[in-house]
Amino acid sequence: MTDTYIRRATETDLPALAALEHQTFSDAFRSAYPAADFEAFMAAHKSPAAIEKAFRQEGTEYYVTEEAGTLTGLMQLNFNKQPDNGTILPEPALELEKIYVLQTGQSKGIGRQLLRFATELAQERNMRTIWLGVWEHNPRARALYEREGFSAFGEHTFTVGSQHDRDILLGKVLTTSR
Repeated sequence: MTDTYIRRATETDLPALAALEHQTFSDAFRSAYPAADFEAFMAAHKSPAAIEKAFRQEGTEYYVTEEAGTLTGLMQLNFNKQPDNGTILPEPALELEKIYVLQTGQSKGIGRQLLRFATELAQERNMRTIWLGVWEHNPRARALYEREGFSAFGEHTFTVGSQHDRDILLGKVLTTSR
């Protein structure tokens, strides 16, 4: 595992951030959906305008990894956000909504470093819980989260066009730095 530089994304990162999110999501999920549904989803949720809107949302922070000046991974954190399935987690809660790494950076520990960074940041900010959703057909990611102390507490539906997928919700109660 190589140590990776992680930093908070800035407004000047928006074009590269949008391109990275588009590429990583396409690489991971394009084959899972009908082409028309996938393209409509990408236009609505992964366009530069959609990424900028998420970036500017109150309580949301993006962090990126970079190597030689090129972004290689990203994560989106949503502070003080509860799951949408009705579960109430110990508050305050932090959602790790996105954690994406370029294919060339996978199996290098970048995802684990981002996850640990998010957990440490949550503890520093006195969050009680960190949680995320993972596609039921992504056992590799789920195994990483479970190795890092996350456990399943529910599920929700992730929809792309006419396809409804099940995401497993995983959470971890944190010890704060108080």
